[in-house]
Amino acid sequence: MKIVLMACLFFPWFASAAQALSPESTAALNFNKWYISQIMSGKEPLSDYTALKPYVTRETISKLKAMDKLDPNEYDVPDIDMFIKAQGYQNDWKNVAVVGSDYDAACIQVYIAYGEKKDHIVIDCMVKEDNTWKLQSVAARDFN
Repeated sequence: MKIVLMACLFFPWFASAAQALSPESTAALNFNKWYISQIMSGKEPLSDYTALKPYVTRETISKLKAMDKLDPNEYDVPDIDMFIKAQGYQNDWKNVAVVGSDYDAACIQVYIAYGEKKDHIVIDCMVKEDNTWKLQSVAARDFN
């Protein structure tokens, strides 16, 4: 009986330790929670380069600035948000979770799920810049 009681007391600690996120996953999660909260509160974080700086690489911010200067009548400018890969959002997207990660030669890919059902997933390409994990690019997992 004592063993069962002790297991119940320590199980939450073991469960939380098993769910500890890697530094790059934590950085991706923090960015996505911040980013969607900005959108949901009516702000436009995609063009707030100062606010993006702690989360996004210099190279990507530079590319966003260049893209922002393009004339949409002259160039094919994306009609979806570059970081959430959607034209809008659902109210339950305040629920953001890391659902996996993968390594490749270019970056660590962190899979981010939005919503209670985790039905909208993006893939954040995370790289180290100045000893900090930052977002280099984002891909859509599904093309629906």
